[in-house]
Amino acid sequence: MDAIELLKKDHDKVKKLFQQIMEGATPTKSKTLFNQIYHEMTIHSIIEEQVFYPALNKFNGFTGLLKDAYKEHADAKLEMGQISMMDSSSEEWKKKVEKLFGEIQHHIKDEEEKLFPKVEEAMAQKELNDLGLALKQAKTSNLSDSLLSQPLPESLTQQPAQ
Repeated sequence: MDAIELLKKDHDKVKKLFQQIMEGATPTKSKTLFNQIYHEMTIHSIIEEQVFYPALNKFNGFTGLLKDAYKEHADAKLEMGQISMMDSSSEEWKKKVEKLFGEIQHHIKDEEEKLFPKVEEAMAQKELNDLGLALKQAKTSNLSDSLLSQPLPESLTQQPAQ
């Protein structure tokens, strides 16, 4: 699988998880889905930032797109951290998740309509395949959970009894 295919599969998986929340999952199910989104997006961001984006640095014309992508990743990480500390049954949680979903959809659209076509023009198929393999290896490497951003455990997000 080449790099573009792998990244698009990640995009599709995260969109489907968000859509399940948007379709009215219970607060408990929504929290579980959000934790999956958090995990998937953390790994996706790591492999893009450490493998995919650096591979594009040797080509001209990617600087602006990559600056935007890094900023969007940073913003999403911040928002995911804030959401993870909130009560998933609150209206504010739902609004923040909706806002994050909109931002993620924008990021995906930018990558799939602007960045990926430029990558396909700049790289030969062998390079895309090699990069896909590198992404897959990074994704399945023995990443320590302690090194990954994690949402707070449910026990820490509960409001203390009054």
